[in-house]
Amino acid sequence: MSQPIRVRFAPSPTGYLHVGSARTALFDWLFARKHNGKFILRIEDTDVERSTEDMTRGILEAMTWLGLHWDEGPYFQSQRLDLYQETAERLLSSGHAYRDEGAIRFKVPEGRVTYPDAVFGEIAVENDTIENFVLLRSDGHPTYHLGVVVDDIDMRISHVIRGADHISNTPKQLLLYRALGASLPVFAHLPLILGPDKTRLSKRHGATSVMAYQELGIVPEALRNFLALLGWSPGTDQEIFDDAELIQAFSLDGISKANASFNPDKLAWFNAQYLSRLPQEKLMLYLKPELIKAGLWRNSLEKEESAWFQSLIDLLRPRAKVLQDFIRQSKVFLTSDIDYDPAAVEKFLKDPKVKEYLHILASRLQALPEFTLQNTETALRSLADELGIKAGVLINASRVALTGQAVAPGIFDVMTLFGRERTVARLRI
Repeated sequence: MSQPIRVRFAPSPTGYLHVGSARTALFDWLFARKHNGKFILRIEDTDVERSTEDMTRGILEAMTWLGLHWDEGPYFQSQRLDLYQETAERLLSSGHAYRDEGAIRFKVPEGRVTYPDAVFGEIAVENDTIENFVLLRSDGHPTYHLGVVVDDIDMRISHVIRGADHISNTPKQLLLYRALGASLPVFAHLPLILGPDKTRLSKRHGATSVMAYQELGIVPEALRNFLALLGWSPGTDQEIFDDAELIQAFSLDGISKANASFNPDKLAWFNAQYLSRLPQEKLMLYLKPELIKAGLWRNSLEKEESAWFQSLIDLLRPRAKVLQDFIRQSKVFLTSDIDYDPAAVEKFLKDPKVKEYLHILASRLQALPEFTLQNTETALRSLADELGIKAGVLINASRVALTGQAVAPGIFDVMTLFGRERTVARLRI
């Protein structure tokens, strides 16, 4: 690739950034990074009635959260109207366009349009199937076709990577390139993303907005990795990629012609994988706002309690599928509140003898010279042997007494994180 690689992502601020557009942005970003090119962000906001500043802010926020940082922009089409009007006048002067009731229309020539699509191969369209399309509306605003071609020429875009729903627009835009005497970019159209039922992805399949996934406790690394594999394959069985690996592996050749299927369960799997692997500092960045929101945050967790808190987070990692799982599971460690599950109490704490056993266990733990993981386990198992009961009876009862739940992390980990005083107090219920 001799010419500089310049790609653009050009959303319209008529709605929030959805996963289909985010996947397009990600592929553009990966391609630019792979070839040391430029990733340009352009906001196509010439639909005055439907474009809003809120939606623009939402798109920029979602792009930033997803980690798709742009090299140039954002450019706004609404600030470039003079350029579109000048180009429309040029096309009038050269005979490629004509006036029609205050608007300017492109005069489609005879013949056919052919072009090599980097994903779908050669595409050919007979010109007599293309109507004379509007370039400039009577209010002076450009149509999509004029705006996108003028901008792509002016911004020296080398590759147009966008959704397959734009394939029908490309012939019109190629005619405009030729009429303007401009060299053509490489076009690569991405397969659509379908829901599990093979219909086009929509709200009935669940969240489609990128920021809705943030609210659901998905981390951006997981969503990036998941989106990268929707319609693209590295040619290997590898599924977990960090950014450097994704950039190295990405190529247009790996993009499939077949539509991709959005599998929420697979996204949940990716998220669980990332929650178990993220460095502590990165995970803390995501957890702190959630803990603040839940009223569980205290500044000491970053200071004198930081080592203890890191141990707690590591204990909870294997059981977390979304960020909120950390919040739900950490509540019993960060407050004095216990929400007892009635079914767990009924199953494991109903027998009065069991409560007596827990009181004895509390005394044994109170008397330990050191309150360590190994010592707490030894104390519990020794007591079970003395009482002639299975250790599981004490383990299950202790788990409910300490956490209120029948399912929780390893009970001896829980005890050591609670510490001697708190563990003993909770066992004496």
